[in-house]
Amino acid sequence: SKSPTSNPSISPTTSPTTSPTTSAPTTSPSKSPTSNPSTSPTTSPTTSPTTPVPTTKPSLVPTTSPTVPPPPSKSPTKAPSTSPATGQPSKSPNTKPSTPVTVPGILMFDVVASNVDNVNMDKLKMAVKETVETKGCPETTEFKSCKCAVLEVRTTPQRYMLRRLQRRLQSASLQVSYELEIEAICASSDCRDAQTVANQLYEEVTGDLRDAINDGSALSSLQESSSVIATLLDGAIITSNFGEVVIPILALLTVWYPDWRGQSGTCKNDGNSPIYMKMLGTYYESSLISCCQRFYQWDIYSCSGGGYVQSGFYPNWGQSEKKCLKITETADDMNVNIPSQRLANNAESCCEQHYSWAYNECISLTGGSPLVTGTGKWYVNHEKMICQMDCPKGGSVPDPKCGGLANTWKTLYESAATCCEQKLAWIPSATCEAKSGLTTLVGTSKWYVDWNLEKCVKDCASSSEANCGGLAERWDITYGSISECCQRISHIPQHDCTVE
Repeated sequence: SKSPTSNPSISPTTSPTTSPTTSAPTTSPSKSPTSNPSTSPTTSPTTSPTTPVPTTKPSLVPTTSPTVPPPPSKSPTKAPSTSPATGQPSKSPNTKPSTPVTVPGILMFDVVASNVDNVNMDKLKMAVKETVETKGCPETTEFKSCKCAVLEVRTTPQRYMLRRLQRRLQSASLQVSYELEIEAICASSDCRDAQTVANQLYEEVTGDLRDAINDGSALSSLQESSSVIATLLDGAIITSNFGEVVIPILALLTVWYPDWRGQSGTCKNDGNSPIYMKMLGTYYESSLISCCQRFYQWDIYSCSGGGYVQSGFYPNWGQSEKKCLKITETADDMNVNIPSQRLANNAESCCEQHYSWAYNECISLTGGSPLVTGTGKWYVNHEKMICQMDCPKGGSVPDPKCGGLANTWKTLYESAATCCEQKLAWIPSATCEAKSGLTTLVGTSKWYVDWNLEKCVKDCASSSEANCGGLAERWDITYGSISECCQRISHIPQHDCTVE
């Protein structure tokens, strides 16, 4: 029948129905959704994603615009972070401060076995570079880099008897100049300890290289580099020398050297001095002025770029006046032409050095006052044929006996008489002493023969005196009376014997 039974069956059918009980799903749900959502979340979140696995079919069309990141915050957080941004500190610290240090050196090889001119110099330089780096780069002092620069190879031909060969071979000595350049780590953040670090490196480097040379390992290392070097250094004797440590940062500030190589006529402090200057260490000065004064004495003004004005006194050579000139009172261009060795600190020193024979005249003309009084002894003046005293000429009360300060080569005597006797023996002592300024010259009033007149005349100074023939010379024989003198020229009648 088409209507249900009034009593349902107690047990299910043995076969399920093969079709739904209704012909189509219901168009109206049994219940409608709530009008208000729940006001609190579920007490337990979902434990799995909404889909069991990711989709296996991504969208075929990308989005039309890229994802826009959120803008940064415009204000800082209200509280600082409570933990560091990284979980642990960096394993590598920031770069440590460093300073370049240069250790200059020379390797010297004596009794080099082969002809150096035929040796491959590049191989020799490479061998020295590798050996110096291997033996010299520090092992205990911290550094960033260490490399050797070979600067020059010099050869000096010599001859040696090699007993093992029993013959003479052409040999030579070698000198290899190099610089070991080290970038050293400073202990202080601003490298204030650069000098200390450099000194420590220098002691370590030079000590290690000396040890390698003394124990033979340096020579072995060189010979092992190539067969050419092994042949060259077979039986060679190696020694070394080291220059002072160079710190370019400090050198630029404190060390000046003459620029002879560049021929600039001045001194430089760029740290590029030649290797021999670095080796010897005796060509450096602490300032430009001191360097110019030492190495460019003839032109300090140009060397210093006009920054040095000379002072002192220099001789006025080429002029008739015996005096010294003050350089600050002469023309500006004189600063270029006056070598410093010709400048004296004061007028006295200048006159003594350059005009010692006319010291007081020089002092007077220069504008000073004499400081030397002389010895008061006597010396000969051959030009005037007199003896003069060793004392300054001039002054407010001139002394006629003073002939000026004696030159160093002059012989000095205690008295004018001794000077006349020793140096002007052909002049009568009385005449010599009188002319030397001691007494008034009057003569002896004795008689002597004037052979030009063939008459007897009197030895006197005044021509107004009767029969005066002037002062007798040293060779003239004097007589006490006119009759004695006339007997000397007996062929002349007595009445014609005198000039009366």
